[in-house]
Amino acid sequence: MSERPATVVAVVALMIVSGTLGFAGVGAVSASSATQAADSYVVEQGDACQPIEPISTSRTVESFYDYRNHETHPDSEPEERQYSSYGTAHLQEDDTSHLMLHEGTDGVSLVIVHDRLDSETDGGVATFDIVGLPGESEWVVQDDLYDGESNMVEWYEDDNHFGASWIWAEGRTDGGAIRGGLNDEFSLTIHPAFNEDAELYGAEDIYDPDYAGDGEITDWHVLSGSFEDPDRIELSSLDEPVTIRTGTCDDPTVTYDRTNGETVAHVTDAAADDPILLQPSMETDDGVRFEKIELTGLDGEASFGFESDRPDGLPDSPDDADALGALTVTGDSTDYPATVTISVDADLLEERDAAAEEIALYEVNGTEWNETETTIRNDAGDAHLFTAEVSSLDGFVVGHQEPEPDERSYTSPTPGFTAGAAVAAAFVLALLWAVRRRG
Repeated sequence: MSERPATVVAVVALMIVSGTLGFAGVGAVSASSATQAADSYVVEQGDACQPIEPISTSRTVESFYDYRNHETHPDSEPEERQYSSYGTAHLQEDDTSHLMLHEGTDGVSLVIVHDRLDSETDGGVATFDIVGLPGESEWVVQDDLYDGESNMVEWYEDDNHFGASWIWAEGRTDGGAIRGGLNDEFSLTIHPAFNEDAELYGAEDIYDPDYAGDGEITDWHVLSGSFEDPDRIELSSLDEPVTIRTGTCDDPTVTYDRTNGETVAHVTDAAADDPILLQPSMETDDGVRFEKIELTGLDGEASFGFESDRPDGLPDSPDDADALGALTVTGDSTDYPATVTISVDADLLEERDAAAEEIALYEVNGTEWNETETTIRNDAGDAHLFTAEVSSLDGFVVGHQEPEPDERSYTSPTPGFTAGAAVAAAFVLALLWAVRRRG
């Protein structure tokens, strides 16, 4: 008998073991392919809705903002580092706060700039609370943030709740930029406090209580479109929250606020067949984050609160797993089917000597936990991404199922080699043995 069939079988076996044919990666896709990129945006305040476009450049948001102080531009002359945004100078107006999305080489970012560089008006004070941000979001530009007691700006960052309290002097700007998670679908809400409503207004316990003089913000603009000459959308109120989100003005609206430390999402204008994205972004101390919940079946309006804890009356852990993190969702009704996306830090799995296949999401079933079918979406990098289909939003626990000792008796020396690949390889090797015997 010719040796060619045996050679072919051996090559196939090698391809299966190495994962070339894809068996070792079944069910694992990249995080980016699991979520569609956004291609339209709107800004909402009260009942008003307006489509907007990001300001696009071939720069990063740090370069676009171009914040200059004695640390970022130490070799510049003092007049060339006025603790302000130089990159947006042509977009700035006196006594005006500016909001915009920036799309550059590092993706989409939210940019905030208060007042105008080299203005002859007094400075100002402002406080923003921003709720509903994705879990990957972070402040990447902080105007001002530097060492020294003269830095009076305060910054906040907690789960999906970000914020800052700014104070600036005549001829300078303040603001910042947030990047991360905004390339995909999102909805974020900015709760403003300008002038006498800002936290630093009239503060006596800061380095210079008179720093802002008698300055005030009188206008609030959203900039859209062209970098050279963008459209200006004048917001009608300095007091009402503003939501920036993906989608169109015909889509359901999701806005966020914080009540007694709890994140609350408000959904309006929904139809039963509309997919609704909720962004709890609640992280536990153990490195588990509830990234998002995509539900259907909501007709009309509803509010949902998120707490990083298990519902009352439920066991701390499922019977067959150790609890790593929990989420309770509250509302008038939580009886909606949904897809829940969670992430687990790779370091956590390494500390527990755990495999991604041992992680599962459990949902509430009366007074018990029911395991859901949990799918690995991305098991590479700093975090592992999972999705699970659930029957309601009552509450969830992420559990680690400890394997029996004999289930972990084999350790593959080849990255990506899974139990499925091992079974396939064993089958092919058995076939090879049979072929050789017949020969």
